[in-house]
Amino acid sequence: MYIKMVENLHRELVELGPDLSGLHIMDDKTEILGFKIEKLKTPAMHIIKQNALSLGAELATPKDAITSAKTHYDCLLLGTPKQLKLLIKALNRQPFGLKRVADTLKEFLKSYKSEGIRLMSIVNITSDSFYVSHCDSKSAIEAIHKDIELGADIIDIGAASSRPNAKIIDAETECARLKDIFKAIKALKNEAVTFSIDTYNAATAKEALKHGFEMVNDVSGLVRDDMLPLVKDCDYILMHTRGTPETMTSLTNYENLFLELDLFFATKLELLERHRCKNIILDVGIGFAKDTEENLELLKNLRHFKHFGKELLIGASFKRFLGEITESKLEDRGLASALTHFYALQNGANILRVHDLKAHIEMLKLYKAFKEL
Repeated sequence: MYIKMVENLHRELVELGPDLSGLHIMDDKTEILGFKIEKLKTPAMHIIKQNALSLGAELATPKDAITSAKTHYDCLLLGTPKQLKLLIKALNRQPFGLKRVADTLKEFLKSYKSEGIRLMSIVNITSDSFYVSHCDSKSAIEAIHKDIELGADIIDIGAASSRPNAKIIDAETECARLKDIFKAIKALKNEAVTFSIDTYNAATAKEALKHGFEMVNDVSGLVRDDMLPLVKDCDYILMHTRGTPETMTSLTNYENLFLELDLFFATKLELLERHRCKNIILDVGIGFAKDTEENLELLKNLRHFKHFGKELLIGASFKRFLGEITESKLEDRGLASALTHFYALQNGANILRVHDLKAHIEMLKLYKAFKEL
């Protein structure tokens, strides 16, 4: 007899040759998921603990929780997807806010197995972007065609820089820069790629949607209501930020980073869904009102935001925090960008916003090769 530790249980199960109809059932038993639940009411804690144990799952609690000395506790829920699905059913019928816990777990599990990965290439038509930009329409259009040929899933086009300390520009200036791009894209009608407009101006977004764009990448954090009438006609990227590009670097102090982002997304999602938004993608806003440590925390715990049941976009490409960590100049951050995005994929990212599309296509091939082992 020979016993070894198995790194990829799914692959080993497939190689054993079980009945395929039961494979997904066995898969659900090979994975343990963990959820930190903060400020859980004490009665709710005891109910979850009892139900979790009855299903073979676990709720880890502080040692004084058994005495109910406090009104609220932080806890850690551990279980397989199958156990958690059964727990959700049990909690749906319970008081003390446990339906909300059940709904959150349900949304997470719904999006957890999502394997769709898309690459969003960046085309900037500005003179002041932090990375390579195109100051004339001709070179921008050439870049768009090149990215289509390379196989971009989405092309994100912007004419207003959102780098730290960038000046805000009005929609009229923005649209003037985009005029020839709009015409070129409307004439292109390429169904293999989605065009996204990177803007904080609703008037610019509206004009883009008239010219074949299908996605709005709103880098303002939905601070103005004039964007809302547009969202029912497009895919919408909701990004977390604070302040404006001019002020955001001074707004990086958070009492609880994840709690603030959760509250931000929950509030904005409710608003967007009331306006019948077609499809919402979440972006935690790497580099937007975040310092280096906060960026790393978000990347490390990205899967936390899966509980919203939405696709997650990450854009860490060539950003300043990578230079701070690697002590590299802007033009030398290509490897750090690709490695950071590889890590983001492992932690649940669905869309990567990138400057170097070719390098990321190669990285994605490598990532998929590892996943298929």
